[in-house]
Amino acid sequence: MSLLEKREPSSSMSGIENSHRNIEPDRANEIANLLKPCTSAVKPIRKLHSRRKEMLSVENLGEGEILENSANLQQSSAGKKRKKKKCTSGKNIIFNTRNPTLIWLANNELHLSLFLLAIVHGCYSAGYQWPLLCIQLQHKAMTVDSHGVRYVRGIHDIKFVAYWIVQIIAARALCLRFIVPVIASLISIKGSREIRRFSEMAWMLLYITVSWTIGFRVWQNSPYYMTTATLFANYPDDHVLMPYGLKWYYLVQTAFWLSNVYTIHVEERRKDHFEMLTHHAVTIFLVLSSYHCHFTRFGHAFMLVMDFPDIFLTSAKMFRYMGNEAMPNILFGLFAVSWVFTKHYLCIKMMFSSWKQGFDVVPYEKRFPHYPNSYMSPPIAGFFWILLCVLQLILLYWFVLIVKVIQRMLIKGEGANDNRSDDEGTSIDDSSSASPDLLADKKGLAVDNNTINDSSNASTLTSQDLAID
Repeated sequence: MSLLEKREPSSSMSGIENSHRNIEPDRANEIANLLKPCTSAVKPIRKLHSRRKEMLSVENLGEGEILENSANLQQSSAGKKRKKKKCTSGKNIIFNTRNPTLIWLANNELHLSLFLLAIVHGCYSAGYQWPLLCIQLQHKAMTVDSHGVRYVRGIHDIKFVAYWIVQIIAARALCLRFIVPVIASLISIKGSREIRRFSEMAWMLLYITVSWTIGFRVWQNSPYYMTTATLFANYPDDHVLMPYGLKWYYLVQTAFWLSNVYTIHVEERRKDHFEMLTHHAVTIFLVLSSYHCHFTRFGHAFMLVMDFPDIFLTSAKMFRYMGNEAMPNILFGLFAVSWVFTKHYLCIKMMFSSWKQGFDVVPYEKRFPHYPNSYMSPPIAGFFWILLCVLQLILLYWFVLIVKVIQRMLIKGEGANDNRSDDEGTSIDDSSSASPDLLADKKGLAVDNNTINDSSNASTLTSQDLAID
């Protein structure tokens, strides 16, 4: 009997265990839902307790230890931000994108472009003839006049444009990664963001200056130099045949605008990203359609007019990153004046002249569809007018922003600061250039004059504590 009495408790316990095991699933879920508020209430208590322990540990530290610990916090937070952006120093930094394709292209654009160029030139050195379709202009005209060899448009122009897209991306990557950063360090430009933006402006200034000089030289040797009356003279017979310089300039500019669609997605995102993308799309469509319709004379003069003010703008931005105060204001003033004269007055004048003089100069029998290679007709001209008006609306939007900058310069006495695309906002720079007062990020501690403030006070920072563009 004693053995039986000892076995009875064990059997009852096993029954209890089996009863717990046989609880219905619905009942178990109900119990779990009842316990959720308890577990959620424990989490903020744990955070508050750890926060209290952190505050007590900071109170027992000296001033030097506080600065050292806050610097470590700042470095760790900066490292976390770099990991979130998935980028490293010395490479293109991707902002506001998680597209793995764009990140891979930005980090490998130099190697990929140089690899493609090596294939083309290596095959050409080996004796293959197909690389000549990419390197040299194709589609020579059968007739040769007093001005030399003439060219017509053809299918192989696509290969020439693709080749120059790769060359432009490679040249840009070389400038942004190896050449311009060395120059920036020599002239004491500090901060990774400032060096990157200075490198981008230096590349733009280099390309625009070289391309505009070449285009102006081609314009000087053309029959439509400094006049709009001959833009459509003897259309389309003389316009189908293009000189070497005009066709080269047109196709290289097409490659540049197509490459810009890629670069605006791998560079730091601007405030006017949508307007810039629309501007590039309209410009590319105008360049391609004018090339197809043999309106290359008008397109050549139009591109020269549009590119000229950007020389002053990029120069002003470069001087601003160099810390110069007088030159940016002077160059920005020249930029504003040239903007109004070229992008509004001359462009609108060319728009009206293309409509009036185009139909006055071109006779009816040489218009579309009565004459081969002719695209001069009211519907086609109206289509070009719509694209040019869209371009003017974007330029007017940017002009309003330029006027606001001039207003701040004259009334408030502020320096030239183009807010069209360069002032994306404030951003905390590297820990090496941060202010000593910035002792932690917005989720940490802010220490000022040995006073321990809460994290809510950490957001009250002056502009000197931030790296503002």
